[in-house]
Amino acid sequence: MTVQACVQIFVSLFVLVNPLEGIPFFLARTGGTSAATRASIAYQASIAVTVILLVSCVVGAKVLELFGIHLPAFQVGGGIILFLIALQMTLVGVSSEKSGAVPTDHDGGASIAIVPLAIPLLGGPGAISGAILYGTRTGSPSELAILCVLCLLVGVATFASLRAAEWIRTVLGNTGISIATRLMGLLIAAIAVQLTVEGLLALIRS
Repeated sequence: MTVQACVQIFVSLFVLVNPLEGIPFFLARTGGTSAATRASIAYQASIAVTVILLVSCVVGAKVLELFGIHLPAFQVGGGIILFLIALQMTLVGVSSEKSGAVPTDHDGGASIAIVPLAIPLLGGPGAISGAILYGTRTGSPSELAILCVLCLLVGVATFASLRAAEWIRTVLGNTGISIATRLMGLLIAAIAVQLTVEGLLALIRS
């Protein structure tokens, strides 16, 4: 696996997780908590996202094999799903739930770390599909190991983003976050089209 491929996979998975979209929700639900509690929630959510990515990329191919789904067919289907998610990111941006239009009660505390922050806001269908797609494209145990390391790095980057949530919102603002989300959507759309075309060509050849 080349350095360029590693960079593309990392960027793709990080954009699909897209911590920027989760920041307004994270801040709205943790505004009245202590710094230690916010750090704990960010840590738990990042661990959950990492586990979701790891399980998807390692087990995803076996699940497809179990149901008799050919890899090119899943690549086409996954590419279409990613494109639809990218379309939503580009046209809609930050949803009402992620923009902070949620109750600001803090009774749930750390309970929001797994649901809904990690699932489905961060580790949603897009991130899961992307991890499975990249997992099915690994040709050796060493490449799969590299992919797992990249998933771990995405988890670390997600944790860093949530810990810097206040600073990011101060610098970008909700409008800046919305613009960044749309730009990320364009990037994911291009990657989705490439994956779909590659899958279609593989189906035609077979």
